[in-house]
Amino acid sequence: MTTKRHLLAMLAIGAVTSSAFAQTTSLAKRRATTQPARETTREESEYQGNPTLEKHSLIAVEVRPPKKFQVHDLITVIVRQQTKFESDGKLNTKKEAGIESTIDAFINFIEGGIGAATFRRGKPNIKYELESEVKNKADKDREDSLTTRITAELIDVKPNGNLVLEARGRQQFEDEVTVMTLTGVCRSVDVTPDNTVLSTQLADLDLKVKNSGAVRDGSSRGWLLKILDKIKPF
Repeated sequence: MTTKRHLLAMLAIGAVTSSAFAQTTSLAKRRATTQPARETTREESEYQGNPTLEKHSLIAVEVRPPKKFQVHDLITVIVRQQTKFESDGKLNTKKEAGIESTIDAFINFIEGGIGAATFRRGKPNIKYELESEVKNKADKDREDSLTTRITAELIDVKPNGNLVLEARGRQQFEDEVTVMTLTGVCRSVDVTPDNTVLSTQLADLDLKVKNSGAVRDGSSRGWLLKILDKIKPF
């Protein structure tokens, strides 16, 4: 009887253990099917802000979603360019040359052949001396500053979000005409909420300013000076 009781107790414990194991296994499978695996990514997730803080705080600023740009959108470029150039140059050149020669004899055509010529006024000679010295000194200082605003057109949006801008402006004051062209590439995050971007934040910046009028003509060099600068006779 004792042996039978022990055998029945062992069978009961085995049945309970197998039932618990089966329930655990099925629960694990159910969790695996209901909870998807987390995906790892290298990209930084966008900051969505804190809705509770933005709702109850008096100083919290709501996080705005990034602005979407399309081709032909207009963006104002604040041009702040300043360049300074200094150059000094010196040139010292000195040349000396001398030639000296004397004719001791020369041919003379006489009757019946060729003979030696006599020099009744002395022997012909050549004496040449050259001495040249050139000293040049050049100083050049130039400082340019340009501050203005110009509205550019968005002509292309790169796959990485960079914006390609192009602008052209023309101003005329009486006889003075100024034409400005600007091209460059900027990041979309560099465009401020008031739709402006600094020219110093543009890559591949190409800025050209062309002036025409009486002031430009009065300050420019004449055609003769330009030719002399090209040939440089002195």
